[in-house]
Amino acid sequence: MNRTISGIPVALLAAWLLVGTSPAASADSGLQVIPLAQYQMLSLESQKIHSPGAGVIVVGESLFLAGLYNRHSFTQDLDFDYPDTYHSIELMADGRSARHRYMGAFQSRSNRPVVGGLRTFQAVAVYGYEVVQQPRFSLVLGGGLAVSDFGIETSGGNPWPILPVPMMRAAWESRLLNANLDFITGPNLGLTLAPQSRFRATADVRIDQLRDERDLFFEGALVYRFFSPDHPMGDLAGVAVGIKSDAYEFTREAEDESLELHYYALFATVDLTLLKLSGGYAFDSRLRYRERVTESAGDGWFISVSALYPLGGSRDDR
Repeated sequence: MNRTISGIPVALLAAWLLVGTSPAASADSGLQVIPLAQYQMLSLESQKIHSPGAGVIVVGESLFLAGLYNRHSFTQDLDFDYPDTYHSIELMADGRSARHRYMGAFQSRSNRPVVGGLRTFQAVAVYGYEVVQQPRFSLVLGGGLAVSDFGIETSGGNPWPILPVPMMRAAWESRLLNANLDFITGPNLGLTLAPQSRFRATADVRIDQLRDERDLFFEGALVYRFFSPDHPMGDLAGVAVGIKSDAYEFTREAEDESLELHYYALFATVDLTLLKLSGGYAFDSRLRYRERVTESAGDGWFISVSALYPLGGSRDDR
């Protein structure tokens, strides 16, 4: 697969945690529906990208569903007569029952999402069992199937669309460090230093492919939360500064017709729970066509705005 499952926007997962720790979350265990809207713009010396989007999150006592759609518009002409508009669709379902874990994800980033064929989407469904369940440590092992164009051909020259994939989830919680490692289609590591403190450090790292250093995506930040986790208001808002490696990646139905724009960024974030603002300096950008041709897009800046609002229901499992 071109992207790991953690490609599902972090804002969706963060919203799940925010709702789970809110004061209203203890009222009952019904479903909560959370509409989400977001906008991002990346402005570089030779290219600018506008990305408006909208989605919805559904949270229950043992169920998490999320979906997001974004439209990406390049304002400058791309090489090789590539189209200037692309679409991304991302869906995720995560559920549990006792020690059983179920997860499914679907992702399509293309000028013709889904209808462009196997190359333009990836899907995965996995099952896991929590083999270790301790107060501070949890380990889930399992496996499932992934569907996409993996570059493997049958004897007739057609793409082999299905591959087995492993599932591993490990989590450790303490007053000094919270750590989680997910491995389905690639490794995803998350760390929080001093998680009970209002001043903490976070790091998220994932690897999508193994071509070069640009396939290592990361985000590290120093965070200050306005309230402590045990405050009646909850650990819901704060500010942060950090550095990240990120990318826009799209595929087309034709073989080797891919488009990627990678960049690094220094950023600052103001998180007010229902509204999150982020922006900063983008640098060392690189456009890659067909996984071979690369060119610099220059330096610049980016902004990102996301807003969500819970509609009824609540949950008490977190």
